[in-house]
Amino acid sequence: MKTYWLTILLSILTFHIGICQIFEDSQAPPSQKWHQIDCQEFRLIFPIEMKNGAITLAHQIETYLKISSRDLQVTPRKISLILQNTQLQPNGFVQLAPRKSELYSSPTPEPDNQEWLPNLALHELRHVVQFDKLTGKLKAPFLEQLALAIYGLTLPSWYFEGDATWTETHYSKGGRGKLPSFEMPLKANESANKKYKFEKYLLGSYRDKVPSYYTIGYFMTHYLKQNFKENFEPELYDNLKKNILTPYNFSRSLKKMTGYNNSGLFTRTMNDLNHKWRTDISEKDLYEIIEPKSSKNYQDWLLPKRDENNNLLALLQSANNTSKIVKIDTNNRISTLINIGSQITPNYDFRNNMITWDEQKRDLRYTKRTYNVINIYHLKTAKYEQISFKSRYYYPIIHPFKQEILAIEVDLGNQTSISIIDINTKKVLKNIPMDADIFLQQPCFNADGTKIIAIAISNKGTNLVEIPLDSTQMTFLQDWGNEQFERPQYIDENNILFKAQYGGEDNLFQYNKQSKITSKLTRAPFGAFNPTYNPEHNEILFNNYQHNGYKISKITLNNQSNEETRPTPYRGNEELNNKHIEITTDSSTAYIVSPYKGISRTFNFHSLSLSNTNFESLDNFRPGIFWLSNNILNTTQLVMGYEYDTDIKKSIYSATLNYNKYLPKFTLKYENKGQIGTATIANKADSTLNFDWREHDVSAQIAIPLGYYKRNYSYSTGFNFATSYLQRYNISIRNLNNFTSKVLLPLTYQFYWNRNAMMAKMDITPKWGQNFSITYRHLPFEDQLQGNIFSIRTGFYTPGFLSNHGFQLRFAYQKASGQYQYSNDIPTISGYGYYKYEKIKNTLLLNYRFPISYPDWAIGGLTYIKRIKGGVFADYQNIHQQSNASPKSFGLAISADFNAFRFPLPNFEAALKLTYINDITATQKVVPTFSLNYTY
Repeated sequence: MKTYWLTILLSILTFHIGICQIFEDSQAPPSQKWHQIDCQEFRLIFPIEMKNGAITLAHQIETYLKISSRDLQVTPRKISLILQNTQLQPNGFVQLAPRKSELYSSPTPEPDNQEWLPNLALHELRHVVQFDKLTGKLKAPFLEQLALAIYGLTLPSWYFEGDATWTETHYSKGGRGKLPSFEMPLKANESANKKYKFEKYLLGSYRDKVPSYYTIGYFMTHYLKQNFKENFEPELYDNLKKNILTPYNFSRSLKKMTGYNNSGLFTRTMNDLNHKWRTDISEKDLYEIIEPKSSKNYQDWLLPKRDENNNLLALLQSANNTSKIVKIDTNNRISTLINIGSQITPNYDFRNNMITWDEQKRDLRYTKRTYNVINIYHLKTAKYEQISFKSRYYYPIIHPFKQEILAIEVDLGNQTSISIIDINTKKVLKNIPMDADIFLQQPCFNADGTKIIAIAISNKGTNLVEIPLDSTQMTFLQDWGNEQFERPQYIDENNILFKAQYGGEDNLFQYNKQSKITSKLTRAPFGAFNPTYNPEHNEILFNNYQHNGYKISKITLNNQSNEETRPTPYRGNEELNNKHIEITTDSSTAYIVSPYKGISRTFNFHSLSLSNTNFESLDNFRPGIFWLSNNILNTTQLVMGYEYDTDIKKSIYSATLNYNKYLPKFTLKYENKGQIGTATIANKADSTLNFDWREHDVSAQIAIPLGYYKRNYSYSTGFNFATSYLQRYNISIRNLNNFTSKVLLPLTYQFYWNRNAMMAKMDITPKWGQNFSITYRHLPFEDQLQGNIFSIRTGFYTPGFLSNHGFQLRFAYQKASGQYQYSNDIPTISGYGYYKYEKIKNTLLLNYRFPISYPDWAIGGLTYIKRIKGGVFADYQNIHQQSNASPKSFGLAISADFNAFRFPLPNFEAALKLTYINDITATQKVVPTFSLNYTY
């Protein structure tokens, strides 16, 4: 019971926990011209480029709110929704504290079965109604954070995301529940007798391929809706509210209504799915798996292609390595061609001894502005170059014989066009705009490069489209529907190869334009993807999904049946579609568009909190109360509060203002607090006298944080400047000597630069990294106080002896004088404080960290242990004075990464460190240290 209340305390104290996504405080660029549609039910805030799309979306939002309101029998309070059009990573979230929803409007480059933005809004608005059904009476300006904590503790993640995914599927013609690839990982695991427990599907694994809790949540939620009383949710929420602070409230309420708790429902759901899958899998064909190097961890060998020497190329992604394009020669030897950076969707093209791919880049300052750029790698010269900058290009492909690349460009209004770029000059040769309501994806050239085949998505659904490059004429090859087409390409001028989901199976199909016959080419057990036709061998390479990743298989086109397949679009679970409700949108409402401005843009008080948002552990907790204001564009934060320091029995009053709209981030803070000190009585050296005082402390900081990506490396750099004014008063002892009552404008300057390799899922440290920080502090405006301190901190990472092992070397140096001579601006060594004090000039840490095991242990509903790690270290202090190579302290550490109470967040790390103090003055030779950390 105590641990449950600790969890409640953690959730209340950390208001930055998001429910559908971690709360983030990033900003869009200040050049955005924000406008709004403000009506009774919602406020839609959007950049001016999205005006037309926003009006259409507003009608859809009104309908979607009514749907979920009817289901859960509650009228949600007004909420602000923000369309972000400069962030290309497809995402969306709803949060409380402050109450808002953000929708990243740029469509995903990964093909879907319907339009992106309306389906995203349908999903996220379900969360809005969930919030208000459970905690709707706890609202701003004081109680949103409390509502967030109660919501996060009461509704399990599998349920609130599963219910939202069910909603997007049930009330639309598309949705993830209608995609066979959505259930595919579950199906493959069960067929391979990988009977994973509920906790593993809920909380994940480092080593094995398991879907997120969205997937298991959808099927568990769907099972509830199909097998228990219709529209049971209002009664479930009412039961939850009656016992809002009862441990395991949801599981108890669920069992009361259905007879099953969370785990029981999972077991029942999997039994039901296995019964359905058993017949499906037995009727499929098996294909030879081409995997040059097996691994006990999952591996994805994506997008297989042949070169002119019959070597295989693939994009390799795995748990223990970041993405790279590899070559597999005819003897199954693997060589890395190039490591690549972050991609929204895995993709590359190969032709004419060149490889091209797109990568995601971030803005130097504004992380809500990202780009998608095109890269080229020349195989003969091993030369890499980036040929577009600050662009919004997707899916580059190389022309069959020209030095040109074709890509799909998406503007800030979500309009697509075809761009043709000269590889040598990097200039755009031609831009072909598409119809406003058509979004293009995954183009492919024909043999002579005169036209392309691509995927088209509109409000009508999806289709395959052929476009001559000398005109904008479009020929649609199919009837509009809700297929998830992928990677169409020409076999010849009359035959098109593509992946589709006809009949509820992801397989490869061939379409003949003359006869208009669609032929089925594969019958893969779980799914066939990413086809590539090789005319020289008349073969099709493709990805054949298995429980441990996407593998490579092939078929010979001549051996395939030309039997006609009559496409029957997949509609998901049969029972779901018997209940399907067609939603029509009323477009008669005339919405007024106006600029978004006013005082509400700046101040938005929403919560009282027990923390000032800097709470990190129970060790430094001080009772208090804070009033929080965050504007919904994340540009202004104000925190006002009171704390009581129980150690010295003094009160602290504070106010902190952060303003983050422009390139520098500004922070202004005021504190009024009590302090205590000790004075020595004159002529009585061994006598001391305690005294106290209060002080005004005003501080200001300017920060310029910059960051960017370069292939598989992440860079961050920046400059910080800070100053303060300190005034002490109400001193309990008068006429103290050497007591400073005022400190005027001390200055601090910091510059940092970091370069670290992007980390794979199983990495503990970056494989390579260089980190530098320089700080200087002084007192230029003081007459009585003098002194300065200069410090340098460095950190380096290198690979260890085995995969995912890592070395860390950290060296720091400082030089201090005057007022700062006893300050430490550099890290101290382990065991500091257990030996005789000495001034620190430098410290050196040698650290080796490694994984021990990945157990995926579930201990009841209390703990789920994902990984156990170890480490050995040696610490040096003032190495310039040492006559030998002995460290000042050394030791070993063991830690475990785990989740508590089946919550996906926070991620906890429990660590035990044993430090041996190698100093004759040590008061304790062996120092054990236990820590509990958490991240989001």
